[in-house]
Amino acid sequence: MENFTQAISLIESAKQILITCHVRPDGDGIGSIVALKNIIEKTARQNRRDCEVQLLLLSKASQVYQFVFSEPPWILEQDITQQQIDAGELDKFDLIIVVDTSATRQLKGIADYLKKREQKAGSAQSGDCSVMIIDHHLSGDIRGDCRLINTKACAAGEIVYDLCQKANWPLDESSATALLAAIGTDTGWFRYENTTARTFEISAALVQAGAQPEKLYQKLCQNYPPERLRLVTLALETLELHAEDRLATMWITSRMLAQSGAKRAHIENIVNEPQQIGSVIAVLLFVELDDGGTRVSLRSKAVVDVNEVARQFGGGGHARAAGVTIELPLEEAQSQIINAMLTALKE
Repeated sequence: MENFTQAISLIESAKQILITCHVRPDGDGIGSIVALKNIIEKTARQNRRDCEVQLLLLSKASQVYQFVFSEPPWILEQDITQQQIDAGELDKFDLIIVVDTSATRQLKGIADYLKKREQKAGSAQSGDCSVMIIDHHLSGDIRGDCRLINTKACAAGEIVYDLCQKANWPLDESSATALLAAIGTDTGWFRYENTTARTFEISAALVQAGAQPEKLYQKLCQNYPPERLRLVTLALETLELHAEDRLATMWITSRMLAQSGAKRAHIENIVNEPQQIGSVIAVLLFVELDDGGTRVSLRSKAVVDVNEVARQFGGGGHARAAGVTIELPLEEAQSQIINAMLTALKE
């Protein structure tokens, strides 16, 4: 971890801040940016300092996360367009904070602007064009002017928590709830390998600050519409086992989405279903996209570093959870990535 002092200085001196995260925002991305916005604004009010904070989502969030937002965020192509961004609409923000990623491929719609902004900041005499990165992933190609990177953190929410502690910014109930949502979802509610003793220490502090785990879990994990369960059923019907039942694969097509009545946001976490099989080490979920490409989610319990497999195709993530979008139809994507995963299982 590095640059806390610089990060605090940039935030406390900024008058207009934009905070964003990756496309297809998950619980960690959403919880982290919402908590950061709440904390920055509350601290600014307490110190009688003018500071406006705006959230930007690069794609719509699942309905299950809507309760986390205290007010609606901007959504790309709904509240601000790609053309407006390219024309410099975001120049009014003297600080942009990118959370839970630093990879161009996950920042569709804003990546080119961030690259240009980095160049502008590098040649500017003041820090009024700054880009800050808060991330816990292994890979990323956007440097930023200030980087809070900790690949050992269980979630981006852990780094946001650390930032608050270093800055002595107080946590209220809404911010604590958002951060517990971030940490809870990214650790699979403390089931995944990234869960550490410190994960529980931070979570305990968040509960003491007002977060209610049982209510949060119900809202996030027991609050889906019937259509999602229909989609899960259809996906499980495609389940195939390979490599002596160590690799499980499933797929979801546009037709299956229409048949179930589910939305693409409901696909989140379906990849984890085959992990209930004792022999399964790794899982691949292939999702047919509207443009003819394929989105692949990769998971593993042990042995296989799915980040390394995903990186072969331009994706990435964590050793136990990664993703990639490949510009091939579903069947061709299946052939290539299944073969790569089988090779990884042999190594």
